Parts: sequence; C-alpha cells; structure tokens
Amino acid sequence: MQAIQRFNAETGLCFARIGLTGERASLTVRHPDHLPLHLDVDYGISRQALRALLAMHGLPAHPEPTDYDSNIRTPRPQDPGELRHGYVLYEICDTSAWSSYHEGRSWQGELTDIIYEPTSTNLLVCLDVVPWQVKVKLPLREPGGLIGIAYSVVDRISTLMEDPSPEQREQMRHGEVLITYPYEA
Repeated sequence: MQAIQRFNAETGLCFARIGLTGERASLTVRHPDHLPLHLDVDYGISRQALRALLAMHGLPAHPEPTDYDSNIRTPRPQDPGELRHGYVLYEICDTSAWSSYHEGRSWQGELTDIIYEPTSTNLLVCLDVVPWQVKVKLPLREPGGLIGIAYSVVDRISTLMEDPSPEQREQMRHGEVLITYPYEA
C-alpha cells in the first residue's frame, strides 16, 4: 500500500483509512474524481493485485519504479500531504520497530487504524490490559521528524505507560490518550 500511495499521491489517490483489525484489512480509498471506495482485502495482498482491484473500481494506480525500495526520497513539508502520508506508511511498515525493538517494553498492543487527514496521519493503538487507546498524531506539514518514526512511536508509548503526564492521566479517564508530534530531538 505504501508504494501505491507514494507513487500515486500526485494524482490525489489516498488510502484515507486503513483498518487493521479483523481477518482482513479494511481500506477507505479517496480520490478527488471519485466517491470514497471501501474495500476489504487480505493482509498479504500484493501491490499488483491491489492496483488491479483499484483499477476495477475506476481508480487506476501507476506502478512504482523498479528501484522504488532502494530510492527513497524523504518528502519536504511543502510536498502534497498524500505524498508525506505515503512516506509515513513506508516508515510505519518497518516491522522491526513493532517486533524486535518493541521486545521487553512495558506494554503490549497493536496498531489498529491508520487515518489520513489533510494535515496529519493518525495512528490508533490499542494496548493490552488498559481500557483506553492511544492516538498518535503525526503532522504532515512539519519539517523532518518522519525518518524512523515507528521507533519514536514505540518509545513515546513506552514513556506514556511508564511515566504519564497529569494531562495524559486525565485523558486516560476519557478513553483516549493523544500523543502529538513534532517532538524535541
């Protein structure tokens, strides 16, 4: 998905919501010339199959260049939000952040939703053994801050679990804790 998003952002194609609960991923795909498209797809769907499915619904998606995975350009703040969203998807897909880097942390949980807004990509994370969820808001117009963002999200949730601020404690009582960026390096 991230490659399709990155290489079709200029056309306005956007994976506006990616739901990661259930047996299949649920997608909401937006394009300025079409009504929102809702799809349920297998988690292991290939880029080619997803492109074909989009085309079948009237949303043709350009294929990515052959060197797309080795030729990554970090987007600039003035780039379209959809392009920066694609880069966030690329970074969030770094499975080592959610597996080996996450091992031994004080919390367990799962990323349940990725939601695009014109100014941010939001991640919803449900944590085990707590009755509240975490919403991570990644601004798309800020300079920098996206490289390695998955690791930063794991660190920020760990800090939240170990030493929440008074404001975060209050948010916990209401069911959702908001973690915002940019962060001080």
